[in-house]
Amino acid sequence: MKRILKTPLLPQNKATVAVSEEAKSTISALKKIGLDVFTVKNNPKLDKSVSSHADCNLLQLDERTYVCDESISPDLIEYFNQNNIVKYLTIGEMDKEKKDIKIISEKITSPYPGEVGINVKRLDNCFVCNTKYVSKAVQIYAAANNLNLYHCNQGYVGCSTVLIDNNAAMTDDPSVCDCFNRIGFDCLMLSKGQIKLSGHSYGFIGGCCGYIDKNLLAFNGKIDSHSDAEKIKSFLDKYNVNYIELIDDTLTDIGGIVPILEEIDG
Repeated sequence: MKRILKTPLLPQNKATVAVSEEAKSTISALKKIGLDVFTVKNNPKLDKSVSSHADCNLLQLDERTYVCDESISPDLIEYFNQNNIVKYLTIGEMDKEKKDIKIISEKITSPYPGEVGINVKRLDNCFVCNTKYVSKAVQIYAAANNLNLYHCNQGYVGCSTVLIDNNAAMTDDPSVCDCFNRIGFDCLMLSKGQIKLSGHSYGFIGGCCGYIDKNLLAFNGKIDSHSDAEKIKSFLDKYNVNYIELIDDTLTDIGGIVPILEEIDG
Protein backbone atom coordinates (compact mmCIF):
# COMPACT_ATOMS: atom_id res chain seq x y z
CA MET A 1 0.00 0.00 0.00
CA LYS A 2 0.98 3.61 -0.53
CA ARG A 3 0.15 6.97 0.98
CA ILE A 4 0.95 10.59 0.27
CA LEU A 5 4.19 11.56 2.00
CA LYS A 6 3.85 12.47 5.66
CA THR A 7 6.63 15.02 5.17
CA PRO A 8 6.90 16.72 1.76
CA LEU A 9 10.07 15.72 -0.15
CA LEU A 10 11.30 13.40 2.62
CA PRO A 11 9.92 9.87 2.16
CA GLN A 12 10.14 7.43 5.04
CA ASN A 13 10.06 4.41 2.75
CA LYS A 14 10.31 3.50 -0.92
CA ALA A 15 8.85 6.36 -2.93
CA THR A 16 6.84 6.89 -6.08
CA VAL A 17 8.38 9.87 -7.84
CA ALA A 18 7.25 12.54 -10.29
CA VAL A 19 9.62 13.09 -13.22
CA SER A 20 9.48 15.02 -16.48
CA GLU A 21 8.29 12.98 -19.46
CA GLU A 22 11.33 14.31 -21.36
CA ALA A 23 13.77 12.56 -18.99
CA LYS A 24 13.36 9.17 -20.65
CA SER A 25 16.70 7.67 -19.63
CA THR A 26 16.13 8.77 -16.04
CA ILE A 27 12.65 7.25 -15.97
CA SER A 28 14.05 4.02 -17.40
CA ALA A 29 16.78 3.92 -14.75
CA LEU A 30 14.26 4.51 -11.95
CA LYS A 31 11.99 1.75 -13.21
CA LYS A 32 14.93 -0.65 -13.48
CA ILE A 33 15.53 -0.31 -9.75
CA GLY A 34 11.87 -0.99 -9.02
CA LEU A 35 10.40 2.47 -8.60
CA ASP A 36 7.02 3.62 -9.85
CA VAL A 37 7.09 6.90 -11.75
CA PHE A 38 4.38 9.51 -12.26
CA THR A 39 5.28 11.06 -15.60
CA VAL A 40 4.73 14.82 -15.73
CA LYS A 41 3.41 15.78 -19.14
CA ASN A 42 4.01 18.97 -21.04
CA ASN A 43 2.35 22.12 -19.69
CA PRO A 44 1.73 24.13 -22.88
CA LYS A 45 1.71 27.41 -20.94
CA LEU A 46 5.35 27.01 -19.89
CA ASP A 47 8.54 27.52 -21.85
CA LYS A 48 9.55 24.28 -23.58
CA SER A 49 12.73 23.95 -21.50
CA VAL A 50 10.72 23.58 -18.26
CA SER A 51 7.25 22.67 -19.52
CA SER A 52 7.21 19.20 -17.98
CA HIS A 53 9.40 19.92 -14.96
CA ALA A 54 7.88 18.49 -11.80
CA ASP A 55 9.19 21.31 -9.61
CA CYS A 56 7.41 23.91 -11.74
CA ASN A 57 4.12 22.02 -12.06
CA LEU A 58 3.31 20.44 -8.70
CA LEU A 59 3.89 21.08 -5.01
CA GLN A 60 2.91 19.05 -1.96
CA LEU A 61 1.59 21.24 0.85
CA ASP A 62 0.86 18.49 3.38
CA GLU A 63 -0.20 14.84 3.57
CA ARG A 64 -3.56 15.58 1.97
CA THR A 65 -3.01 18.72 -0.12
CA TYR A 66 -1.31 19.37 -3.45
CA VAL A 67 -1.25 22.44 -5.64
CA CYS A 68 -0.64 21.80 -9.34
CA ASP A 69 -0.89 23.48 -12.67
CA GLU A 70 -4.37 22.99 -14.07
CA SER A 71 -3.02 20.83 -16.91
CA ILE A 72 -1.40 18.41 -14.44
CA SER A 73 -4.25 18.09 -11.91
CA PRO A 74 -6.38 15.56 -13.87
CA ASP A 75 -3.39 13.26 -14.39
CA LEU A 76 -2.44 13.41 -10.72
CA ILE A 77 -6.00 12.68 -9.63
CA GLU A 78 -6.17 9.67 -11.96
CA TYR A 79 -2.81 8.41 -10.71
CA PHE A 80 -3.85 8.69 -7.06
CA ASN A 81 -7.11 6.89 -7.81
CA GLN A 82 -5.25 4.10 -9.63
CA ASN A 83 -3.11 3.62 -6.53
CA ASN A 84 -6.14 3.60 -4.19
CA ILE A 85 -4.66 6.42 -2.15
CA VAL A 86 -7.95 7.78 -0.82
CA LYS A 87 -11.66 7.05 -0.95
CA TYR A 88 -12.55 10.63 -1.80
CA LEU A 89 -10.33 12.82 -3.94
CA THR A 90 -11.56 16.20 -5.10
CA ILE A 91 -10.48 19.40 -6.77
CA GLY A 92 -11.29 22.46 -4.72
CA GLU A 93 -10.48 24.83 -1.93
CA MET A 94 -9.01 23.62 1.33
CA ASP A 95 -11.30 22.68 4.20
CA LYS A 96 -9.50 21.92 7.44
CA GLU A 97 -12.52 20.02 8.79
CA LYS A 98 -12.55 17.45 5.99
CA LYS A 99 -10.15 14.61 5.33
CA ASP A 100 -10.44 14.56 1.56
CA ILE A 101 -7.31 14.89 -0.52
CA LYS A 102 -7.28 18.28 -2.19
CA ILE A 103 -5.72 18.99 -5.56
CA ILE A 104 -5.72 22.77 -5.93
CA SER A 105 -5.37 23.94 -9.53
CA GLU A 106 -3.35 27.01 -10.48
CA LYS A 107 -2.30 28.54 -13.78
CA ILE A 108 1.47 28.28 -14.01
CA THR A 109 2.64 30.21 -17.07
CA SER A 110 5.83 31.49 -18.68
CA PRO A 111 7.56 33.88 -18.77
CA TYR A 112 9.15 34.54 -15.40
CA PRO A 113 7.83 35.26 -12.80
CA GLY A 114 4.63 33.44 -13.75
CA GLU A 115 6.41 30.10 -13.95
CA VAL A 116 7.72 30.16 -10.36
CA GLY A 117 4.43 30.43 -8.45
CA ILE A 118 4.82 27.00 -6.84
CA ASN A 119 8.59 26.61 -7.31
CA VAL A 120 9.12 26.92 -3.56
CA LYS A 121 10.42 24.81 -0.68
CA ARG A 122 7.89 23.54 1.86
CA LEU A 123 9.66 23.04 5.17
CA ASP A 124 8.39 21.66 8.47
CA ASN A 125 6.90 24.94 9.69
CA CYS A 126 7.32 27.45 6.87
CA PHE A 127 7.90 28.10 3.18
CA VAL A 128 11.00 29.53 1.54
CA CYS A 129 10.04 31.45 -1.59
CA ASN A 130 10.11 34.76 -3.38
CA THR A 131 7.11 36.25 -1.61
CA LYS A 132 6.46 38.65 -4.50
CA TYR A 133 5.72 35.80 -6.89
CA VAL A 134 4.46 32.86 -4.80
CA SER A 135 1.03 31.58 -5.84
CA LYS A 136 -2.17 32.63 -4.10
CA ALA A 137 -2.84 29.01 -3.14
CA VAL A 138 0.41 28.85 -1.19
CA GLN A 139 -0.29 32.20 0.47
CA ILE A 140 -3.80 31.12 1.51
CA TYR A 141 -2.56 27.76 2.80
CA ALA A 142 0.27 29.36 4.77
CA ALA A 143 -2.09 31.88 6.39
CA ALA A 144 -4.66 29.19 7.26
CA ASN A 145 -2.00 27.01 8.88
CA ASN A 146 0.05 29.75 10.59
CA LEU A 147 3.12 29.08 8.47
CA ASN A 148 5.65 31.81 7.75
CA LEU A 149 6.71 32.74 4.24
CA TYR A 150 10.44 33.48 4.25
CA HIS A 151 11.52 35.71 1.38
CA CYS A 152 14.58 35.30 -0.80
CA ASN A 153 15.36 37.04 -4.07
CA GLN A 154 15.66 33.83 -6.07
CA GLY A 155 12.35 32.90 -7.66
CA TYR A 156 13.30 29.30 -8.45
CA VAL A 157 13.73 28.26 -4.82
CA GLY A 158 12.40 24.75 -5.42
CA CYS A 159 14.82 23.79 -8.13
CA SER A 160 17.81 25.61 -6.62
CA THR A 161 17.60 23.71 -3.32
CA VAL A 162 18.02 20.13 -2.14
CA LEU A 163 16.27 19.46 1.17
CA ILE A 164 18.46 16.97 3.07
CA ASP A 165 16.34 16.71 6.21
CA ASN A 166 14.19 18.97 8.37
CA ASN A 167 17.25 20.97 9.40
CA ALA A 168 19.66 20.80 6.47
CA ALA A 169 19.78 21.75 2.80
CA MET A 170 22.10 22.32 -0.15
CA THR A 171 21.78 25.15 -2.64
CA ASP A 172 23.71 26.92 -5.38
CA ASP A 173 22.06 30.30 -4.81
CA PRO A 174 23.43 32.84 -2.27
CA SER A 175 20.06 34.41 -1.43
CA VAL A 176 18.53 30.99 -0.77
CA CYS A 177 21.49 30.00 1.39
CA ASP A 178 21.19 33.22 3.41
CA CYS A 179 17.48 32.57 3.94
CA PHE A 180 18.03 29.01 5.14
CA ASN A 181 20.75 30.19 7.49
CA ARG A 182 18.43 32.83 8.94
CA ILE A 183 15.85 30.21 9.86
CA GLY A 184 18.44 27.99 11.52
CA PHE A 185 19.27 25.45 8.81
CA ASP A 186 22.65 23.92 8.18
CA CYS A 187 22.98 24.96 4.53
CA LEU A 188 25.78 23.93 2.19
CA MET A 189 26.53 26.58 -0.44
CA LEU A 190 27.64 25.14 -3.79
CA SER A 191 29.21 26.69 -6.87
CA LYS A 192 26.66 27.77 -9.46
CA GLY A 193 26.65 27.07 -13.18
CA GLN A 194 27.69 23.41 -13.27
CA ILE A 195 24.33 21.73 -13.79
CA LYS A 196 23.19 21.22 -17.39
CA LEU A 197 19.76 22.40 -18.49
CA SER A 198 18.64 22.20 -22.10
CA GLY A 199 17.91 25.64 -23.53
CA HIS A 200 19.71 27.51 -20.75
CA SER A 201 23.28 28.33 -19.76
CA TYR A 202 22.90 26.21 -16.66
CA GLY A 203 20.38 24.59 -14.34
CA PHE A 204 20.09 24.15 -10.58
CA ILE A 205 21.21 21.54 -8.06
CA GLY A 206 17.69 20.77 -6.85
CA GLY A 207 16.56 20.05 -10.39
CA CYS A 208 18.99 17.16 -10.81
CA CYS A 209 18.07 15.02 -7.81
CA GLY A 210 15.51 13.91 -5.25
CA TYR A 211 14.82 11.31 -2.58
CA ILE A 212 13.61 7.91 -3.74
CA ASP A 213 13.61 6.23 -0.32
CA LYS A 214 14.43 7.08 3.28
CA ASN A 215 17.95 8.53 3.34
CA LEU A 216 18.52 7.63 -0.33
CA LEU A 217 19.03 10.49 -2.76
CA ALA A 218 19.06 9.85 -6.52
CA PHE A 219 21.14 12.10 -8.78
CA ASN A 220 20.49 12.56 -12.48
CA GLY A 221 24.15 12.31 -13.44
CA LYS A 222 27.55 11.93 -11.86
CA ILE A 223 28.32 13.89 -8.71
CA ASP A 224 31.98 13.95 -9.70
CA SER A 225 31.06 16.18 -12.66
CA HIS A 226 30.58 18.97 -10.10
CA SER A 227 33.62 20.83 -8.74
CA ASP A 228 32.12 20.61 -5.25
CA ALA A 229 31.66 16.84 -5.45
CA GLU A 230 33.63 16.11 -2.29
CA LYS A 231 31.71 18.76 -0.35
CA ILE A 232 28.43 17.23 -1.50
CA LYS A 233 29.51 13.71 -0.53
CA SER A 234 30.79 14.89 2.85
CA PHE A 235 27.56 16.79 3.57
CA LEU A 236 25.43 13.77 2.68
CA ASP A 237 27.60 11.57 4.88
CA LYS A 238 27.20 14.04 7.76
CA TYR A 239 23.44 13.41 7.65
CA ASN A 240 23.71 9.66 6.94
CA VAL A 241 22.29 10.05 3.44
CA ASN A 242 23.24 7.56 0.76
CA TYR A 243 23.07 8.32 -2.94
CA ILE A 244 22.86 6.68 -6.33
CA GLU A 245 23.64 8.04 -9.79
CA LEU A 246 21.00 7.22 -12.38
CA ILE A 247 22.77 8.12 -15.62
CA ASP A 248 26.37 8.21 -16.82
CA ASP A 249 26.49 11.90 -17.67
CA THR A 250 27.14 15.27 -16.08
CA LEU A 251 24.55 16.41 -13.55
CA THR A 252 21.49 17.52 -15.51
CA ASP A 253 18.46 19.52 -14.37
CA ILE A 254 15.23 17.71 -15.30
CA GLY A 255 12.97 19.55 -12.87
CA GLY A 256 13.77 17.30 -9.98
CA ILE A 257 12.97 13.75 -8.95
CA VAL A 258 10.02 14.58 -6.71
CA PRO A 259 8.69 11.95 -4.28
CA ILE A 260 4.88 12.07 -4.16
CA LEU A 261 3.91 8.75 -2.54
CA GLU A 262 5.59 6.41 -0.07
CA GLU A 263 5.01 2.76 0.68
CA ILE A 264 3.48 1.78 4.01
CA ASP A 265 5.12 -0.99 5.99
CA GLY A 266 2.92 -3.98 6.50
